[in-house]
Amino acid sequence: MLNNASQLNHSDRGSISVLFAVAVLPMLAMTAVVADVGMVHAKRQELQTGVEAAAIAGAAKLARGSSACVGYDAVISANIDSISSLTTNCTTSSNAAHDVVTVDAEGSATLAFSQLLGRSDASITSTASVKVGPARSAVGLRPIALCAEHPALQDWISSGMTSTATYTIFVESDGATCGGDVPGNWSMIDFDGGSNSNSELQDRIVNGYQSEIVLPVTLNGDPGIPTPSIDIDALIGSTITIPVFSDARSSGAGSEYDLHGFTSVEILDAVMTGAASQRHIDVRFTPQTLGEGLAGGIAVNYGSQSFQICSLEGTGDCS
Repeated sequence: MLNNASQLNHSDRGSISVLFAVAVLPMLAMTAVVADVGMVHAKRQELQTGVEAAAIAGAAKLARGSSACVGYDAVISANIDSISSLTTNCTTSSNAAHDVVTVDAEGSATLAFSQLLGRSDASITSTASVKVGPARSAVGLRPIALCAEHPALQDWISSGMTSTATYTIFVESDGATCGGDVPGNWSMIDFDGGSNSNSELQDRIVNGYQSEIVLPVTLNGDPGIPTPSIDIDALIGSTITIPVFSDARSSGAGSEYDLHGFTSVEILDAVMTGAASQRHIDVRFTPQTLGEGLAGGIAVNYGSQSFQICSLEGTGDCS
């Protein structure tokens, strides 16, 4: 009897071993699949980061007037690791409102465990689109607004925004009033509707207005024209971004300016003393990228551009 019991126990142990082996195999396969799925997800995120970075870098180049797709593949490569069979593509398109830079990439991730199940790699893809257009919002604006019709600004635009000429813009109007009855090529803007002291205005001249201005917008002007009490000399050698007004009305504290664009200028000289007719600011217009700022209304392109991601993985609207 004892011998029979021993044989029975041995038979049970053999059956359990077989059942254990049968049960473990699916568990191991499932663990392998889960591990590889996590790895593929991480690689897809890695590729997405590289594609987004390349699209944003391309948009910044386009905003500065350069080719968007030069060197984009190096940006992708700098953000990824061990993605094989990588193919990439970069394109640009345009419409009346803005340009769009699209970067897409496809590669494969080598599977670590699923090879046991007959699959050695997994395909991964990623795409990102960024639209580029006139800046519709800005922070840090100086309160000096320029008439959109001024010949200097129009000449720079006619050059394709590439001219490096020095322009002298007088404080008093030389005939360009943007269709309004408020004289002056330069106008001081009241960004927040307050009663600005000279010290507050001077601070905004030097440091800029630190709240966001979204276009289009109508704002009041600060009475008077730039005077010796406003030290614009502090800006000589600096590149600043200023609003551009398309129309002006009324006078004094009740004056209104319709702002519809931004432009960036390097201040080369400023003469605010002597006869009002001789006061002027010498500038050089320059293209400027203001970062992401396309969420506002409609703006006119005066060289200050912004960009914004409009589509990821084919989801989003870039129209």
